[in-house]
Amino acid sequence: MSAQQRYRNLSSGSFGRDRAPSDDAYYLGMLKATDERRDERDRVQKKTFTKWVNKHLIKSQRHVTDLYEDLRDGHNLISLLEVLSGDTLPRERDVVRNLRLPREKGRMRFHKLQNVQIALDFLKHRQVKLVNIRNDDIADGNPKLTLGLIWTIILHFQISDIQVNGQSDDMTAKEKLLLWSQRMAEGFQGIRCDNFTTSWRDGKLFNAVIHKHQ
Repeated sequence: MSAQQRYRNLSSGSFGRDRAPSDDAYYLGMLKATDERRDERDRVQKKTFTKWVNKHLIKSQRHVTDLYEDLRDGHNLISLLEVLSGDTLPRERDVVRNLRLPREKGRMRFHKLQNVQIALDFLKHRQVKLVNIRNDDIADGNPKLTLGLIWTIILHFQISDIQVNGQSDDMTAKEKLLLWSQRMAEGFQGIRCDNFTTSWRDGKLFNAVIHKHQ
């Protein structure tokens, strides 16, 4: 929903009736600024995740240009999971014959859905929790859920392997990453890592991590 649409919704309610007309530009500007910050965050995530995906896809001689578009048919997604896991993703009927995955080669929506579902089923088999992500979300190029899926894959295949002094066996990948970040901040006066949002905004924590690894 755009800033203008949200503004019209607010204006039509009791909140809008109580507001003076002179406030209109202020509230509309505030909503637009919120949209711009969200769009910028999504652009950064998309660019970062695209680079990460291509870093691994190069091993299967594949490449994505637009993360939302180039995962829709499921082929790049399957290749990514095969590279990360070291496994092939067979259909159920092919397990007995030990054949490499015969992906759906057609261009119809049905074929895209089938390929994406193969990837999602593989993740579920690996006990990866997928929250509200369906095959049609990825096949339709849903930006938010595509980013969410890639972040889930990163958590499982990269961050879950992090070993940090003081970690417990029942910690999630995200909790391990937070603990690791806190260890990186140790010894730097005035720098703390309490979360993955406000603690990073001034850039000091990023510099501390870089300095630790020099």
